[in-house]
Amino acid sequence: MNRSSYPYNFHPTVVKQQYDSYNVWAFENQWQTELFSCKPMSRCCFACFCSCCMGCKLAKHLGETTIIGCCPCSLVYLRTKLRTARRIEGSCCGDLCAADCCYACTATQMASELESQGMWDISKQNKSKHTRNERFHQYNSYN
Repeated sequence: MNRSSYPYNFHPTVVKQQYDSYNVWAFENQWQTELFSCKPMSRCCFACFCSCCMGCKLAKHLGETTIIGCCPCSLVYLRTKLRTARRIEGSCCGDLCAADCCYACTATQMASELESQGMWDISKQNKSKHTRNERFHQYNSYN
């Protein structure tokens, strides 16, 4: 059978879609504070003199089990997790060097970053008049 004898003239149509070139691995943000700024000083002293407690607190706020904060190399993992979640420029090697160079400065910088995102418990949140149990029951009474 000859092609011209077909009742329909079939020519495939090629459609080209143009996609925006967006690199999902591009980290465009910067840290809110410098590594060696150590502000506020009270937080820096807390990280310096009670590094295990500061590590546990950072782990809690980053959604990890608090016991991970007692591990000496946990700060590298937590910093990498925070940096990638917030799309902050840097590398794993840079996280390792920062944590190895000055634990207290690195932990303070991470806490300041969490605070700037509204994820660090500041003094106003700690002075709540309701206990956790009362807030839980109050929430459940609305549902």
